[in-house]
Amino acid sequence: MFIGLFLSYFLLFSLFLIATILPKLNVSRELTRKIVHIGISNWYLIAMCYFDNLIAIIPPITFTILNYLSYRFNIVKGIERENKKELGTIFYPLALVILVLFSYGKLQKPYIGAIGALVLGYGDGLATIIGKRFGKVKLYKNKTLIGSFSMFIISFVTTFILLIIYNPVNIIVFSIIVAFTGTICELISSKGFDNLTVPLISSFIYYLLIII
Repeated sequence: MFIGLFLSYFLLFSLFLIATILPKLNVSRELTRKIVHIGISNWYLIAMCYFDNLIAIIPPITFTILNYLSYRFNIVKGIERENKKELGTIFYPLALVILVLFSYGKLQKPYIGAIGALVLGYGDGLATIIGKRFGKVKLYKNKTLIGSFSMFIISFVTTFILLIIYNPVNIIVFSIIVAFTGTICELISSKGFDNLTVPLISSFIYYLLIII
């Protein structure tokens, strides 16, 4: 447990440090934010290795508090959006709190929470980077076709790998459904709400699939 807590906070403060340094190296705020976005999702892997009960909720609660303070007082500028109406940096750790409550508390299946966390981290994070760099065809609002396609493929691969390890049942079909669901949530959500809708709905859809 103590190793898990140490690694959790080491990850968080390392990412905060990265978010402070990268803008000084002329890395864009958007790319900096997405590097942190992807990095923090790996916390769920730490959680699955070192926590087997609701003690796992301590780090994401701390993340939520620290991210709120950063949002409120602009402490870690590299992770903050210029538009203060967008609350993605607060929604992200809040989603982790809910996923821990759901997957550790009710289900005792932490990997279900990891599906949502990693679909958000890698799927949404890389999709934004790819879409900004290569996106030419708009799909919906400011979302691009290649960005959404990347979101689907990366979410599929992420879910597929987790299911191979933890529950290899109907993994192709279930991975497609989860990836499609996450992609739609990311496509239609705005103002940072995808940091809530993508992980929570992705995990919940998978949960529904295995109990039907």
